[in-house]
Amino acid sequence: MNNHTSSSSIIRENNLSLVLNLIHAEGSISRADLIRRTNLSATTVSALVNLLIESGIVHEAGTGASSGGRRPILIEFNYQYKYALGVDIGASHITVLVMDLRGQPLAHQTVHHTVVADPTGTFEHVRRMIREILETTRLQQADLLGVGLTLPTPLTGEALDRPLTYYMPAWKGIIPVAEIRKVLSIPIYVENDANAGAIAEKWWDIGKGLENQVFIKIGVGVGSGLILNGEVYRGHGGTAGEIGHTTIEVNGKPCRCGNNGCLEAYIGAYELIADLLSAYTEEGVSSPFTHPPTVEQLVHAAVQGDVIAGQIVQNAGRYLGTAIANLLNLVDPGIVILNGDLVEAGPLLLDAVQTSIHQRVMPIAAQRTEIAISKLGKLAVAIGAATLVIQHAFQPANLPKSLKRSQS
Repeated sequence: MNNHTSSSSIIRENNLSLVLNLIHAEGSISRADLIRRTNLSATTVSALVNLLIESGIVHEAGTGASSGGRRPILIEFNYQYKYALGVDIGASHITVLVMDLRGQPLAHQTVHHTVVADPTGTFEHVRRMIREILETTRLQQADLLGVGLTLPTPLTGEALDRPLTYYMPAWKGIIPVAEIRKVLSIPIYVENDANAGAIAEKWWDIGKGLENQVFIKIGVGVGSGLILNGEVYRGHGGTAGEIGHTTIEVNGKPCRCGNNGCLEAYIGAYELIADLLSAYTEEGVSSPFTHPPTVEQLVHAAVQGDVIAGQIVQNAGRYLGTAIANLLNLVDPGIVILNGDLVEAGPLLLDAVQTSIHQRVMPIAAQRTEIAISKLGKLAVAIGAATLVIQHAFQPANLPKSLKRSQS
């Protein structure tokens, strides 16, 4: 291939990606609007649309409103053209999900597992779950555009497919992408779990269309995904968003990261349960739980009026509000979206969060910032993982090979 041919190919791929992403975003659009919004020639748009129709990615569907002449034929995206697989590997759970290109989950399954301590067992579960969910949905590997994989750790430097083993020492030498490739030979995109949650919110839910937002995921660990100026902000080395390891108590409790006084040491799942059981003992009250409870059970007890459980949730809200106040003073995102079992406490948690924020943040930031609970719930990160596929698959370098061959 000479330089001229190569250059022409790159231009065609860029144009095809531009048109394809616009049709996907709009759902349906006329050729005339494609020409107007892309600034491409009518001949170019016509050729690209015909190619996409032949491939099955789009189809003609009905007519739009007339602006004076004939009613235009609309080009509609086929959201069932292919599917995206999302694999959410958390600190203590694994979720696998299949989603169409409109962001609608077809099927999902979750297992609880000691992920941080057992990478081998983790990927045994992942591979089995992938096989089972494809069988359940009657999909083949060829029906998938790719797989998005999320990990509960910062991803740094050039090795973006490897966990930061400072947080997960048992995972030293583990290459997650290679483990997935034992069962799938399709494109794999990797992201930090909180960043994926932020992506899910921006594409499909509360954060849709917002250029600046923060997603905070509260589980065993506490992380946040920052969307600034429309893009995930990772910082210089990839560790931006580690709100769980910001200090809220000088000389406070020790944290698993080696520091003291981190937010995670106060509102992480294990710490919440330990504080709950300790509080029952200190108050001379028998724990109502036959076994160490989950955060879900803690929240349920608090909402049902258990005074000690309620105090634990409110304390967590005050600590979380302190961390959010620091974040607002630094970033001013406009909206903070909360996710995790703890947020199911609703007003019992949020009132404490808001009180703490108003005590510590600049008034104008408090007035202009919304604190919201994610509607995506437990599937937020898995949906974000699958969204990575959609986000990347229609970029010029990642276009399906069938389209590239059709252009040559």
